Amino acid sequence: MARHLIHERGPDVTMEDIAAASGTSKSIVYRYFTDKAHLQRALGRSILSTMHRRLLEELGRLEAGSGREPTADERIHAMIGAYVETAQRSPGVYRFVTRPSDGLNHFLHSVARLVTTFLPDHVPSPQLWARGAVGFVESAVDSWMDEIDQAASAPSPSTVSTPATAEQVVDHLVTWLMKGMHA
Repeated sequence: MARHLIHERGPDVTMEDIAAASGTSKSIVYRYFTDKAHLQRALGRSILSTMHRRLLEELGRLEAGSGREPTADERIHAMIGAYVETAQRSPGVYRFVTRPSDGLNHFLHSVARLVTTFLPDHVPSPQLWARGAVGFVESAVDSWMDEIDQAASAPSPSTVSTPATAEQVVDHLVTWLMKGMHA
């Protein structure tokens, strides 16, 4: 219920809003989540699990289609694609999970651990590279989401530039990160 409400109303949903939408009291909600940061961490874990599942499915499709293990570029593309798809599918939930907090730190650290497991063996300092890449992608996706919001709320389409598509964002990020990996 909380995820659905955050999806519809955005990241400023209160615990009271969640209780009302659930037809219960705040004290009942607080039995499940000690505070909003706890809810943020739980939702982040759920999103990460979904991203991981989608990533493995995409890598499996790539391997089945080519008969070989996916390249580093293909793995990074699949990871960033899963991240951008998550943000695009539910901007409110994405913004809730990625708000500055202990929950955000936990989410980004978990994403970085996931990225590390898919890096090629030749990448020096894989944990450092993964943390930097995750921060880079998170910041770029946030900026892209802001561009989408600005375009949607502009009084006239000619007053703002058209934001990049999700596919363009993924392609740009992969290109920039892979250049850094091969430098």
